[in-house]
Amino acid sequence: MYNIFTISLNVNRDVSILKNIILVLTIFGLWLSTQISPQVQDYLAYGLILTFGVLHGANDITLISSLSNKNPTRKLLGMYLGAMGLVTFFFLISRGFALVFFILISAYHFGEQHLGSRMEYPSRYRHALFLCYGLVILFLIFNLKLNETIAIISDASGWVFANEVFQSILIVALVGLLIIAFKMVREKELRINVIKELFYLMVLAIVFANSSLVWGFAIYFILWHSIPSLYDQIGVLYGKATKYTFIAYLKSSYIYWLISILGLLVLYGLLKDRVDFFITVVLYVLAAITFPHVMVMSKLERLKK
Repeated sequence: MYNIFTISLNVNRDVSILKNIILVLTIFGLWLSTQISPQVQDYLAYGLILTFGVLHGANDITLISSLSNKNPTRKLLGMYLGAMGLVTFFFLISRGFALVFFILISAYHFGEQHLGSRMEYPSRYRHALFLCYGLVILFLIFNLKLNETIAIISDASGWVFANEVFQSILIVALVGLLIIAFKMVREKELRINVIKELFYLMVLAIVFANSSLVWGFAIYFILWHSIPSLYDQIGVLYGKATKYTFIAYLKSSYIYWLISILGLLVLYGLLKDRVDFFITVVLYVLAAITFPHVMVMSKLERLKK
């Protein structure tokens, strides 16, 4: 296994090719949504989330080990488990607060994955940039599938929000994203083409508007988040992303992936007669594992610089 402190990653290698492939697959996903029913879309989405989606976070233990030169593995593992406990504590205090926390940390994670490799560290604006980008993605989906979103949030938290709340958050996040991005590009802290990024957002908005809620989210989560994350992780662990290193990655992570899937199957078996409650529990299980995953990936992103 390559040591993260001795790897010099070229963050721009093959990125344009990967982005083009992702864009083509996104358009294919949009076309597919016009050919199959929303129910079939949801089944496909769950399948992708349980495979590529879960897989991209299944190798955190190996990644923790790769960070052990400066931080003992035991310490990082303790931080990982402690983060899971913190989210569980939030859930016990208030399901609504835990859900808001999950949305915020997921938004930040999406932004960091998408933009982190294309900015100079340290930057005082990076946290706001990551959060605004992720909130734009999530609240694009929420606003374009408003009724479904309100129902899920109500079931998961007991809170009911007015439509204007979702619209206002999207507007604020989008304005904030544009202001920060233009400022960072002008100051050469961010290496992106703003027009191209806006085009990507427009494509995603079209996808979200014409797909089911779950399928639209899966297209973003798998194609725009999980696959680039897998690409980065394989590069860090093995030096280069190839079919052989992908197989090596699978060998090192499949046990954790199987444990995750089996855990969800057991959960489903226990709660199958209460499907709505099952969805709520799954949301909070995802929240509990997302927070420590974000910690690991943030550390990884900084050390790539």
